[in-house]
Amino acid sequence: MPGICFSLVDKTKAEPKVSSHKVYHKSDELFASGQTFEAIFILRSGSAKSSVSDNSGHEQISRFHYPGDLLGLDGFDNGSHAQSIKFLETSSVCRIGLGELDKAMANSASIRLNLLQGMSHALNNEDKFLLSLNNMNSAQRLISFLLDLSSQFEKRGLSGKVFDLSMTRVDIANYLGMAIETVSRLLTQLHNEHIIEVEKRRVKFVDFRKLHQYLLLERVPHNLLGAKIRQLNCIQSAVA
Repeated sequence: MPGICFSLVDKTKAEPKVSSHKVYHKSDELFASGQTFEAIFILRSGSAKSSVSDNSGHEQISRFHYPGDLLGLDGFDNGSHAQSIKFLETSSVCRIGLGELDKAMANSASIRLNLLQGMSHALNNEDKFLLSLNNMNSAQRLISFLLDLSSQFEKRGLSGKVFDLSMTRVDIANYLGMAIETVSRLLTQLHNEHIIEVEKRRVKFVDFRKLHQYLLLERVPHNLLGAKIRQLNCIQSAVA
């Protein structure tokens, strides 16, 4: 939000009081499911994950968060948080209390716009994620996830070609609805095919074209995969 957190602020209007940013460490919890909704937060640095748990205590990761993301919007529904948020690395957030937020939204069009855009962005991400679960095979889910990370890093002025994964492979598997063995196997396969390079948590994109080809091959049987890729290569060569 204002000054510290939002780049677009109506300086002619009153701004909310923002608690000086607070630093959290890996595995620290910002808030837990069921906790009273008292504020929203903006992630300034680092990364976090939001999750929900069923009656048996099984955790399902619902989203990963990066600098600029709004946190805690789920509390608007019934006055308490439906999700828990934990940090994946050393991170910092701004806290905006609900009283200050109400005043700011009443007095600043740009703050209202930023909040609505943040909500819309979160909803669009959820829709995109559900679409990938329903219509993509395992390889496509993982590749789509990596490409989305690349895009997010580029939007924040960072490298979209070489980056570190702040989440574990277990977290990735949980988020994508896959087995950890499948995630590891696919990363190794993409590495061996010289499409990406993987060294511990560092990922380097080597061949963006082949990554996008995988996304075009919707549930192609494995024995037809080579032929389909060759067909796509011929088409692209002809266009070029």
